[in-house]
Amino acid sequence: MKPNEKYRKLTKEQVGQVNEYVLKLLEEVGCEVQCEEALGLLGDAGCDVKDPRRVKIPPGLVKQALKTAPDEIEVFNLKGERAMLLKAGNCHYGTGSDCVTTIDLYTGKRKICKKEDVVNLARFSDSLPNIDFVMSFGIANDSPESGNFVHQYEAMLHGTGKPIIVTGHGKNDMTTMISMAAEACGSIENLKARPPLILYTEPLSPLIHTEMGVSKGLICCEHGVPFIYIGSPYMGATAPATLEGILVQAVAESIAGLVIFQLKKPGAKFIFGGDATVMDMNTTIFSYGSPELNVLNACLGDMAHFYNLPFFCIAGATDSKILDAQAGLEYGLSIYEATLNGCSIIHDVGYLESGLTSSFESVLLADEIIGMVKYMLKPLAFNDSSVSLDIMDKVGPGGNFLMEEHTLNNFKDKFWFPRFLNRKMFDMWESAGSKNLRESLSEKAKEIFEKENKTFLTGEVSERIKNIVKNHRPDV
Repeated sequence: MKPNEKYRKLTKEQVGQVNEYVLKLLEEVGCEVQCEEALGLLGDAGCDVKDPRRVKIPPGLVKQALKTAPDEIEVFNLKGERAMLLKAGNCHYGTGSDCVTTIDLYTGKRKICKKEDVVNLARFSDSLPNIDFVMSFGIANDSPESGNFVHQYEAMLHGTGKPIIVTGHGKNDMTTMISMAAEACGSIENLKARPPLILYTEPLSPLIHTEMGVSKGLICCEHGVPFIYIGSPYMGATAPATLEGILVQAVAESIAGLVIFQLKKPGAKFIFGGDATVMDMNTTIFSYGSPELNVLNACLGDMAHFYNLPFFCIAGATDSKILDAQAGLEYGLSIYEATLNGCSIIHDVGYLESGLTSSFESVLLADEIIGMVKYMLKPLAFNDSSVSLDIMDKVGPGGNFLMEEHTLNNFKDKFWFPRFLNRKMFDMWESAGSKNLRESLSEKAKEIFEKENKTFLTGEVSERIKNIVKNHRPDV
């Protein structure tokens, strides 16, 4: 699906204005760089690095980085098959990471997430047709805090064969996870040729490129692993209290990273974006369901298309604590907007409580919405077969198409059929137990979970990965 050219939040003139402000911010305001290797790369390239708290990046380096950055990135599953082609208009959907709590599938109660929950949520997500990649969707709170990201990756490897997006503390975490990935896909050579994982790492808003955030990306450059480098600025807290200001800052934070990583290795598999939204001044939350987030997603998408870079964004997330009308509204609007704009990686699908809580039912609902949105945005093709004037002529005015062979041959693949949304007549719905949507989702989620028992690692590979995790040296 190509990005919809008619759906652009920014005009071409405004895209140019944003780019000019970004270049001005990087060259005149500068950014703090806390990573010594990155400072060396920037200094050698001609940047003013006398004050690491105000490193100035000239426009020429941005232009050079954009020339060497790939506009397409291939990501593979554990079998070595291409699972995602990241480029403008190719939309891929997946869960989010690092939820503190999860909703127990059988009690319906909110509980602290554990490593076993990460395995189970990954296994469940692996079974869903519209989920293309998996993130941890929970924190392994029963694992050592200094190594919980490594434990979460191990848990996901046991739960899914789909591409995995990982998070980590620092370079030691990333080094360990690369070793784990190499074991899972057969060798370090296989990992480089057909990477089954992506790193998600961040600068610290506003405008700080930390040692931990940058060092992980530098390791990915060395090993050919794709990585996302985006800020998470809050309007009015860690960014200006205007949409225009936060947009320029978010773009600049990601583009500064692009420069660093392309200096490290031209052609490094860099993914652009920004998790930019408003800080709710009543509650101080980072709002996942806000209209500001959707506006900024659209604007960041416009900039990604301008720069010709793969793009990462949030959608399918809510500030609601439960699956209710608010959750459905916020899931639906954000998934539709992100897909319409052609976002390459759409993550945080199924988040509850502003990213603090995950659940089986929530990702199942989001999967249904994604299927509906995909159908809505499929292009039409007008030809004699699709228009079917001959069938209209045969049936004639006032006729009925129901029993026509043409209808029987087409309705199964031309209509969209909901799995959980209720279209029954009232009496039929009542006689079937008067179930609401949450009840239907819970019932189906249990059914899926109880029949999914695939294994993705052999016993030997699993044992080697277990030993890598055991010998992991945490980042300080």
